[in-house]
Amino acid sequence: MTARILTFLLFPGLAALAQAPAAAQEKPKASLVVVAELEAPEEAPPVPQGDERRAIAETIRDNSSAIRDCYERRLQDRPTLQGKLVARFDIGPAGKVIGANAEGIADRELVLCVLTAVRSLEFDKPHSGGKLRVAYPFKFEPRPAK
Repeated sequence: MTARILTFLLFPGLAALAQAPAAAQEKPKASLVVVAELEAPEEAPPVPQGDERRAIAETIRDNSSAIRDCYERRLQDRPTLQGKLVARFDIGPAGKVIGANAEGIADRELVLCVLTAVRSLEFDKPHSGGKLRVAYPFKFEPRPAK
């Protein structure tokens, strides 16, 4: 559960307007500034271990054609595109990806395509019955010409 704490600044003079006679009042203008929004830290889901980790890697490898297709499409526009992209995602209690982001390669289209592919994956339900947090690296490099 996330607790939010909001701090507001109210401008002086609003109280005086509230106390003035109704006929003398002008329409008050709303004055509110949010200074900070703080979220209580949520405990991160556990990282998969052992057999669960191997099963996740196997699922990704077995379904990697969509990710490979993302890269091959981008190579048509950017033939020198290469590097490592780390996809970070959470697997929910039902085995579905419930959130994902990526970092490492500065190619927005490739990142969006890979994240779409990762979000479509389905995994075994986590042994814990809760969520799992996964960081999976993808190394992209063009194939040498034959």
